[in-house]
Amino acid sequence: MDKTCSDEKIEALFASLKDKYGVDIVYDVNKEFLSDKGTAIVPAGPPPQSKVKPIRRSVLIRYPEILETAFKKYPMTVIKDYLNAIHFAGEINRDGFFYAGSFDPFRRVIFIVDHGAQKPEAGMGTFHHEFSSLLLSRHSLLLNPWFEQNPKDFKYLYDTNTDKLKTFNNSSLDGTEPDYEKGFMNTYGQTEFENDFNEYSAMIFTYPEKFKQIMARHARVRGKFLVWLKFYQEIDPIFTEEYLLGAEPQGG
Repeated sequence: MDKTCSDEKIEALFASLKDKYGVDIVYDVNKEFLSDKGTAIVPAGPPPQSKVKPIRRSVLIRYPEILETAFKKYPMTVIKDYLNAIHFAGEINRDGFFYAGSFDPFRRVIFIVDHGAQKPEAGMGTFHHEFSSLLLSRHSLLLNPWFEQNPKDFKYLYDTNTDKLKTFNNSSLDGTEPDYEKGFMNTYGQTEFENDFNEYSAMIFTYPEKFKQIMARHARVRGKFLVWLKFYQEIDPIFTEEYLLGAEPQGG
């Protein structure tokens, strides 16, 4: 195991974050790292038979700053109320399905996977992506207004007869104009509703200026944003368009 940093140094680096928000940071892979409490309908993160490699400590030490930046996007009470711990890994592999992140709604845990080659913004985006799933697991969202923004007769790929693993491997987190035109942040957002919603959260919180520009060009994105915004405002009214994007509301 990578021991470039001692346990004591890691704990010291994360101490202020843990004290401030009450969030545990887990990086040792043991029998409690994954949970077997999930069901077929509601998983508890990656299944316990997944192969997990620990995160390198030289990578882990980047995350106090990354998480501090990410957490500041939310009122402190939202982090405290919805998140208990973050579990870090270098790799999580379930039969060829390589996770970038996941969440456990039962333990209120977010999993972040970083093998060391990705930019800090990627880890930040993973946090916002997975945290939005924790929020969805505890709050209802009217789906019809969201689905009405999708192209006519559109079906999420996981709802079709396509090979799920192949579809996952062929999807991308990099959005294109054709994706935006259809109302999606990327092809991964076209796999299922939750990933669609998650990718909006990742983009809005991580790249607000870029999202604002995309939304100005594409009506479907604007339509989904207004549905997304209403959901977040029910969690905390601080989430206004001006707060998130630094712009006055343009009307709906």
